Amino acid sequence: MRLANLPPSTCLEQVRRDKLPFKRCGKVDSIAAPLRFSGELGEVTFQVPPEKTPFGLIDCRLALVLSDITPLLRAHHVRSVRIDSFYRPRARLPAGHGKKSQHAYALAADVVSVTLDDGRELDVERDFHGRLDAPVCGPEAFLEPETDEAVRLRNLVCDMARRGAFHHMLTPNHDHAHRNHLHLDIKRGNKRFSLD
Repeated sequence: MRLANLPPSTCLEQVRRDKLPFKRCGKVDSIAAPLRFSGELGEVTFQVPPEKTPFGLIDCRLALVLSDITPLLRAHHVRSVRIDSFYRPRARLPAGHGKKSQHAYALAADVVSVTLDDGRELDVERDFHGRLDAPVCGPEAFLEPETDEAVRLRNLVCDMARRGAFHHMLTPNHDHAHRNHLHLDIKRGNKRFSLD
């Protein structure tokens, strides 16, 4: 919550002070403090969309959250994270809500896979093994089949949830639209956490 509520100038100063691998971008509509990755973050490579697209733009506050969870990623032997998109300027919540998604502010990440130190890729679509509307974590969570990759991926997701770094975490258990990625977002002024 603290990072989500940082003013842009304070956030950019922290990125500079901590020498994080991000470069500033010019003004971008709806992104308070736009950045792009410029290197490895705490021994984790974030594979992001190329510069010729807007999808790799990230708000400074989300950049700090990713930096903050890097030790947790390393504890799970994650070497790289493949991101489908951060910024999608016209992204909206499902019909009936009418509100903009946090992707419209570059405050969301869609993670499609992670690669471990041993070279194994944990692909969300192939390895999550969830069930629609079922609990993601806890004693009632369900994995079928219970492969090593599924267990490792689920343990990572549940540890991120326990850490509380993101306000909303959507998994393949949420709906068909999330069958192939994990949606992780933060929202200024939000005091609620959800994991679906």
